Amino acid sequence: MTGDEVVALVGGGGKTTAMFRLAREMVEQGGGAITTTTTRIFAAQIALSPAHVPAADATRERVSAALAAHRQVLVIGPTNASDGKADGVSLDLFRRLRNWCPGVCILNEADGSRMRPFKAPAEHEPVIPPETTLVVPLVGADVFGKTLDAEHVHRPELVSALSGAPMGTPITPEIVARVLTHPEGGRKNVPAGARVVALINKVESLPDRKPARETAERLLREPAIRSVVLAAVRGNEPVLEVCSR
Repeated sequence: MTGDEVVALVGGGGKTTAMFRLAREMVEQGGGAITTTTTRIFAAQIALSPAHVPAADATRERVSAALAAHRQVLVIGPTNASDGKADGVSLDLFRRLRNWCPGVCILNEADGSRMRPFKAPAEHEPVIPPETTLVVPLVGADVFGKTLDAEHVHRPELVSALSGAPMGTPITPEIVARVLTHPEGGRKNVPAGARVVALINKVESLPDRKPARETAERLLREPAIRSVVLAAVRGNEPVLEVCSR
C-alpha cells in the first residue's frame, strides 16, 4: 500500500479496527493518514484517532495542521445522540480532502455491518468515492459454520439471494466467496481502475485455517480479486498469510 492510496473498506468483520490499524501503520512508516467514513461510524470510535476534525469545520488549513501535529486525523460529520453514531462525510468533502492532502493515505469506511462479521450491501451502499484506488472487502472468519440468519449476518436475505444458499444453512467458504466476488456483493461500486484485495479477519479464532484458505482459493478464481489477506487485525502480527495466484 502506497502513501497516497485511497482505500475503501467494505463488508463486515472489523472494518473500523482495520482502518485505524492501517492508519497507525502508515504513520509508523513515516507517512500520514486521514480516516473517515462515507456512511456512519460509532462516535465512541473517535477516541481511536489522535486528532478529530468535524466535517463542518474541515478546511485545508485545519486538516493540514492536524496532520502536521499528529500525522493522523479523523474527519466525520456530527454525532447523533439518539444512536451514538456520527454521520459520514459528503463525496464533495472527500474530493476536497484528496485535493488538500495529495500525498496522504485516505482510509474510508464505506458501509456498515451492525457489528456482524458478514454482510451483503443494500441498494444505497457502499458509498465508494471515485478517487478510490483500493477496495478491501472484509469478512470475519468467526462466521464460518454459523447459520445464515440475522443473528450472525447483516442482511442475511441478501446474502441468500447473492449466494443461492437458503436461509438457515451453515455458512461455508463457498457462500462467503460467492458474496465477496459478486458484482452486487463485495465488488459492488468498485471504481474503474481500483484494485480489490479481500481481507479475511479474525483467522486466529479458527481452530484450523482450512476454511479461510479455501475461501481465499475460491476468491482468487475471480480475476478482479488481486490477492487475499488472512489477518488478525487486533493481533501483534496482523497479517498471517497473503494468498495470490
